[in-house]
Amino acid sequence: MDLFAPARAALASLPGEASAFASDAEGRALFCEREDEPFPSASVIKLPLVMTLYADAVRGLLDLDELLAVGDRVDGSGVLRHMRDVERLSLRDLALLAIIVSDNTATNRLIERVGLERVGERMREWGCERSRLSRKMYDFEAAKRGHENVMTARETVSLLARLVRGECEDRPTSDAVLAVLEQCQDRTMLLRYLPYGAKVPHKTGTLDESRNDAAIVPGERPVIVAAFTRRLRDTGPAISWLGILGWCAHRAAGNPGGPLPPELTRTA
Repeated sequence: MDLFAPARAALASLPGEASAFASDAEGRALFCEREDEPFPSASVIKLPLVMTLYADAVRGLLDLDELLAVGDRVDGSGVLRHMRDVERLSLRDLALLAIIVSDNTATNRLIERVGLERVGERMREWGCERSRLSRKMYDFEAAKRGHENVMTARETVSLLARLVRGECEDRPTSDAVLAVLEQCQDRTMLLRYLPYGAKVPHKTGTLDESRNDAAIVPGERPVIVAAFTRRLRDTGPAISWLGILGWCAHRAAGNPGGPLPPELTRTA
């Protein structure tokens, strides 16, 4: 029985391009679609950034309690651009904001402190050769020069699998990152059709023509899934497809699942 059949069927009518990879905790592939092709990462790139931050803190290369000036605010997701009276935050709180509400200003302060090169070193150390953090958030001049943040679905799943195995330096550090990811507030994509209140470590990302998400779906047989889209002519079907993919992963993890919403059953 192909538990991902609804996701495969919905993908056929997606108004754009997609990449996805799902595996069990042992790395056995469950769903593959252009899984080794780099796609625009949007804010999913904040996952390896925060992993690097926490891992380097364990090595004593930095202190999560270190305070940084909030500095220049940038637009897009987050809350710091609206909070003019907040002047300094710890690295730990900046990481929380970068994940929970995908704050771009907080992310930029972390990138400045940790360094693009250091994140790249860590990603290569972790086996991510095609994914890369190339610029800060809302750095349009860098984007014009071809510096784009990209990830592959397979490598993104491998990062989450590393957390599951406790290999982001050690078990406590991995658990600390997972606890942050559980608090990501955007439940509109892979978590869209999952039971309310389900604790799912994940990180979403959006651009004008992209909707992305990567998650660890818990269950008797946990499933790790990452999906990226680009060149979307309509983002609505992409969000629905991501929801179907997450619903399939939830069932593949051994969870009882209700039916898909009626509006989706005609196409899934």
